[in-house]
Amino acid sequence: MTDTYKIRIKPADFSVLTSAVFTIAREMGLNMERTARAPIYFSAHDFCTSILNKDAELVALAEYIPVLAGATPFAVKAVMAYFKDDINPGDVFLVNDPYTLDGGNQMADWCIVYPVFHGDEHMLWIGNKAHQQDTGGGAPGGYNPNAIDVYAEGLRIPPLRIIRKGRERKSVLNLIMTNVRIPDVQYSDLLSLIGAARVAEKRLNKLIDTYGKKTFNTFLEDLLAYGEFLMREEITKIPDGTYHSEITGSMDAPAVVCDLTVSGDKIVVDFSKSGPMSVEYINSPIANTSSAIYQSILQSIGKNLQVRCGGCYRPVEIRTQLGTVTHAAFPATHGNCTNFVAKQIIEAVWTALAQIAPKDTPAGWGSIPYWVFSGIDPRRKEGYGSPDFLSCASGAGAIHDVDGWSTNGPVICSGTLYYPEVEVCEALYPMVWKRWEWATDSAGPGKWRGGLGVHNEWEADSDPEPIFLHYAADPYDYIAAPCIEGGKLPPPNIKELYFANGETVDNEQVRKTKSFVLHSGDKVVDFVQGGCGVGDPFEREIQDVVADVRDEFVSIESAKKDYGVRIDPKTFEADMEATQQLRNSKS
Repeated sequence: MTDTYKIRIKPADFSVLTSAVFTIAREMGLNMERTARAPIYFSAHDFCTSILNKDAELVALAEYIPVLAGATPFAVKAVMAYFKDDINPGDVFLVNDPYTLDGGNQMADWCIVYPVFHGDEHMLWIGNKAHQQDTGGGAPGGYNPNAIDVYAEGLRIPPLRIIRKGRERKSVLNLIMTNVRIPDVQYSDLLSLIGAARVAEKRLNKLIDTYGKKTFNTFLEDLLAYGEFLMREEITKIPDGTYHSEITGSMDAPAVVCDLTVSGDKIVVDFSKSGPMSVEYINSPIANTSSAIYQSILQSIGKNLQVRCGGCYRPVEIRTQLGTVTHAAFPATHGNCTNFVAKQIIEAVWTALAQIAPKDTPAGWGSIPYWVFSGIDPRRKEGYGSPDFLSCASGAGAIHDVDGWSTNGPVICSGTLYYPEVEVCEALYPMVWKRWEWATDSAGPGKWRGGLGVHNEWEADSDPEPIFLHYAADPYDYIAAPCIEGGKLPPPNIKELYFANGETVDNEQVRKTKSFVLHSGDKVVDFVQGGCGVGDPFEREIQDVVADVRDEFVSIESAKKDYGVRIDPKTFEADMEATQQLRNSKS
C-alpha cells in the first residue's frame, strides 16, 4: 500500500481478498485444463478466465491468453444490454458475435457469461472465453482466408441464454452444436467452461459468507480504485505530449496509425486515422482493438503493477473510427484479427511510447506464420481442428538490458501460450514432426538481441483421409516494431510446401493460394521470425556474440556482418584484432 492512497477496509482483509479472487480465477483455469477434451484448451491453454463486478469491470483474471482479457467485459456488457433485468440464478449465456452489441472479439473465441448470485442478490459476473476447434463457416478450424463476409467465417452467436435457472435449453444447444464440425468435443468443452464458473461461484459465495456483503462490496470498489491509482501513478512518470506512430506493410496494407496523448495521469490512445478495412480477414472489431491497447499498456507503462484489474483501464481513453481496420464495421471479415492486426495495434502503442520511454518499452516481437489444419484422424475416425501452435513460436523483442526470450510469441499471448510437445501433437493429429528447433539467425540483431523463432517441419501421415490446410499468417508482412536505440529487424517469415509428387510451393505462392489439401508424404516447412533488437549490435559484448555462435543462435557470417565480430570457424574463438578493426570501421 502507498502512503497516498487509503483503502476503506482493513489492509489485511484487502490483501487476503485480493489474493483470494485472483486464486479463484486461476482455479477456473486449472479446472478447464483438467476437464476439457480439446488440446487447444488442455495443451495450448488458449483461453482466459475472469471475475467481473456487476458493472462488468474486471475484478480478477487469469491471463492465460492476455489479448482475450480486455475483450471479456464486452461480452458481459452485451448480455447486460440484451437481457437487462431478466437474469436469474443458474442462468448461463453464450456470446461470440463481434457485431451484435460489440459482444465479441473473434467468432472462434466463445465466451460464457455466468451471473454470480449470493442468495437472491446478483453480486458478480464470471466471463470465461476460449478458442474453439471449429465455429462453423466456410473452412474448418474457424479461420477462413477466403471469406467474403462475416457469414462465411462461422456461426454468429449474439447474446444467447443456453441454460435457464439451471436447466439446459436443449434445442438452443442442439442448434449450436449442429453448426460446428466437432460437436461432441465442443459440447464437452462448453461444459468445461461452465463447470469452471460453477466452482468459482462456490468459492466466491464462501468469501462473501466469511466477510459479509458490505465488506466484500467495499473491497471490490477498493480493488478497482487501487488499480486505477497505481496506473495513474505510472502515467504521471511520462512527459506530457502527443506521440505518433504508424505500422505499415507490403502491397495495399491499410496502415495502423496511433496517436498517443499523455496529459497528467491520463492517456488517450487514438487509432481513428488508421487505414480502411481490409479485404483480408484481419479487420479488428472494437472489443479486439480495446483489448490489444490495454495489453500493450500493461506490458509497458504498467508492467510493474502489483494489481491488474479493470481499474487499470480507467485512465485510458480509446478513440477509433468505425469502418477502419482498427474498428471493423458489419459485415467485414475479421477471423484472424486477434493475431493481426492486434499485433500491429500493440506495437503501434509501443512505437509511440519508445520515443519517450525507450528503456521501459519492449521491442517488436516476431510475427507468426501459422497454419490451421483440420480433418479426420484415420486412426480414431474422429475429427480434429487446430492452429499449428508449434509454428506460433516466434521470438520476443528485446528490452533494455535483456535479450528477448526465444520462442515466446505470439505477442498477443505474451509468453503464456503453451506449445504442445511434439509427441502429443503426433498422438492427436495424423502428422509426423521432422524438426522443431530454434532457427539460426532468426532474431533481430542488437546490443540486446531479439529472441529466436523456430524451424518447424512436419509431414502428413493421414491417408486415406486428407488434411485441410488454411493459411493464417500475416497477409501483408507488416513490419515488426519498434526497433529501439539502433536495434535491427529480424528476417521475414518463410512458409513452403513440398509435395510427395515432387511439386514445391514457395512462400509467395503459399500466400496467394492460401488453402491446400495434403496427403501422406506431403511436407510443411516454416521458418519463424524472431524478435527485434535493442541497441547497436556492434556494442554487443563480444563474448555474448561468441556464445551465440557456439549455440548456433547466430551464424559466423551474421556475427561478422551484423555484430562486427570475426570468429574462427574451427576454434569458435573471436579474432580480437580483426573484430576491433571491423567495429572501428563502422564508426
